[in-house]
Amino acid sequence: MKKNLWWILGLLLPPVGIVLYILWRKNKKEEAKSIGTGTLISTVFWLFLGLSLLPNSNENLKDLNTDVKNILKEIDVSASGKEVSSWYKDVSSGEAVVTVIASSTCPHCQNLKPIITASSKKYKYKLYFFEADKLKDEDYLIISNSINLDGYEGYVPYTFVVKDKEFKGSNTGEMADSVLKDFLIQTEVIEG
Repeated sequence: MKKNLWWILGLLLPPVGIVLYILWRKNKKEEAKSIGTGTLISTVFWLFLGLSLLPNSNENLKDLNTDVKNILKEIDVSASGKEVSSWYKDVSSGEAVVTVIASSTCPHCQNLKPIITASSKKYKYKLYFFEADKLKDEDYLIISNSINLDGYEGYVPYTFVVKDKEFKGSNTGEMADSVLKDFLIQTEVIEG
């Protein structure tokens, strides 16, 4: 009976349980074991409860990083080519700008080019079609590093939209007219 009382005391008052365990561990081994068990159970319970109630700081950090990474970065484009300089000026303006990173030797890129060019004329949006293999390294870095391009792993054609200085979405691969239109609606370039 006495054991249970010590166990309950350790469970309800862990700091007292720790002190009594330390004092009794040599002379009163049975009582020390009982109060130590209650203290250990209580400590584990409170530790688990306390950790589960903490706000998830990783989620908050992820949300913060998402907000920061999708915003256009200030970049010096004075050494870039005219087309990349114009592109950066347009994406900085807040207008919707559709950008395609392609390759001159890629058949999927060459299939996409007339489709997306006709679409840009029809719906009147800014379009830049860059063939990465023909760009200077500095120009390619400006395009690929001025905003975090979600999902860009170097595969082409890679089409992305920047509007209001924010990354709105991307697509990797060739697109038919209907898929392109859905993409443009989803990324707020045109209205549905």
